[in-house]
Amino acid sequence: MSRPGYHKITRPSPKVEKFLGALETQVMEYLWRAGAATVREVVEHLARTHPVAYNTVLTVMTRLTEKGLLTREREERGYRYQPARSREEFLGEMSGRIVDDLLADFGEVAIAQFLARMERVAPDKLAALLRLAQERTEESDER
Repeated sequence: MSRPGYHKITRPSPKVEKFLGALETQVMEYLWRAGAATVREVVEHLARTHPVAYNTVLTVMTRLTEKGLLTREREERGYRYQPARSREEFLGEMSGRIVDDLLADFGEVAIAQFLARMERVAPDKLAALLRLAQERTEESDER
């Protein structure tokens, strides 16, 4: 039985590294900034900080494409890769999966703990969440 996605989180901040390997993260962060690049361009960028083999980056970018995080278009002798979704969309999707897992595993206990933590750590955000919940409830009542 596989463990839920929230078990993969090891650091307490919303960063891409929580969901991808170190090299995958470096590739994605570069492509989110650059918009699109070839494997060679990514290798040249990464080589500024540490040596990395072309074939290693090619493998990582191929796997990111297979995971649906990158798309690619044929270009002369290779491919030009670009992110399939923005960084914010990726983090939103991952956090949504974590919430789904928590709710499936813990139900109302997870909701109560989330609200208790928000009340203690970020009361202003809790107030905004409660307003949003009220607006959504009113919208669904109108339908």
